[in-house]
Amino acid sequence: MTDPCSVAAVEGEPVRARHWCVLHVKPRTEKKMAVFLAHDRLWHYLPLLTKVRRVQRRKVRTEVPLFPGYVFARLDAESRLAMLKTNLIVRVIPVARERELIHQLRQIARAGRVESEIRKVPVYKVGDLVRVTEGPFYGVEGYIRRDEGGVSIVLNVEILGQAVAVTIAPSACEKVGT
Repeated sequence: MTDPCSVAAVEGEPVRARHWCVLHVKPRTEKKMAVFLAHDRLWHYLPLLTKVRRVQRRKVRTEVPLFPGYVFARLDAESRLAMLKTNLIVRVIPVARERELIHQLRQIARAGRVESEIRKVPVYKVGDLVRVTEGPFYGVEGYIRRDEGGVSIVLNVEILGQAVAVTIAPSACEKVGT
């Protein structure tokens, strides 16, 4: 389904308790699981991103899951059992705060409609040690710090006991020590 959060009741159908969950599926079976969910007319959301790669002098476009290995679904006990019988699910992750998940999925869906190129970026916490992987600061290590203007990396000059802050995109860094 295109909108992850639409709710519709079919007339004459008994109302069952359906809850959002995250289906952790076997590798490269996300689209197959989405087909099973669609076939059973169950609400689900599988955000995809388009990747372009070169294969023998031509460009090939493929759609791959934004979150490999995961499909978001709204299931009741009966439909959950039916999906488990597909033998594609590794585990079902319950969602404690459904409203928060719905809000986040709507933001991703909106961004996908507006932005032509969506890509995953790592999530860093304040205090994480990172190394810059591209650009003029390649190889430099620093700590993540939250500023008024956003997130930046603090580069320490230990011998002087001073530091400078540089703003760098999260995609241009990698966590050190993982």
